[in-house]
Amino acid sequence: MSWDRIDYTELSECACGKGVVERRAYRRDDDWGRSETTVISEEILCDSCKDTHHIEHYVRHYFCHRWDGDGISDKAYLVPNGISIPAHKSKRAFSFREDERIVAEYPLEEILRAKEDMIQSRYSTRLTRASSKKIVEAYFKKHKKKSLPPIIQILTAIEENYSSYQWTPEKIASFRLREQAEIDANNDSIQNVLARSFELKFRGASDE
Repeated sequence: MSWDRIDYTELSECACGKGVVERRAYRRDDDWGRSETTVISEEILCDSCKDTHHIEHYVRHYFCHRWDGDGISDKAYLVPNGISIPAHKSKRAFSFREDERIVAEYPLEEILRAKEDMIQSRYSTRLTRASSKKIVEAYFKKHKKKSLPPIIQILTAIEENYSSYQWTPEKIASFRLREQAEIDANNDSIQNVLARSFELKFRGASDE
C-alpha cells in the first residue's frame, strides 16, 4: 500500500478585502481510497490585516459515522488582536466505581428499599422494585451473573459508608446546573468573539 501526496495552495479574502490569507497544505491518498489533509502554514498576506488580526481556528467535535467523515468541524478566522476564541467546554464525564455509580444514581432511601427487596425476594426473578432490577442488570453486565448476596453486600457497605461518598443525586444535580451555566456563558463568549472576527473561506489559488 502506498500514499500519493499532492501539495497545494489556497487563498481566502482577508478582513479588509484588500488582500488575502494564504494556506499551504497537502493531501495524501492511498490505494484504499482513504485520504488525509495536513495544513503546513497559514499566513496573512495583507499589510493592513496582519497588523490588526491573527489567525485562529474554532474546532468542534461531533458524532458522525466513519463513512460520513472524521467528526471534526474546523473553521479558520481572522481574530482581532487583543481577543481570542475561548476553548470549548463540554459536560464532565464521570467515571464511577460500581458502588459510586449506585450512590450517584439513587437516594439513600431508595438504595435501602432496593436492598430490602433483594433480601425479601431472594432471587433476581422475583424482584419487585425498578431500582432493584436496574442495579442487578448493571451488576450482570460487569460480572455476568445475577446472584443477589454479593449485591446485597455492596448495598450494605454503601449504607455503612454513605457519608464518605462525594457524588449523590442531589450533588450531581446541583453540579450539572452550575456546569450548564458555565457552558452557556462560555458559548456566549465564543459567539461574541466569532461575531467580531472574519471567517476565512479558502479556495484553490488557481481559481483566482
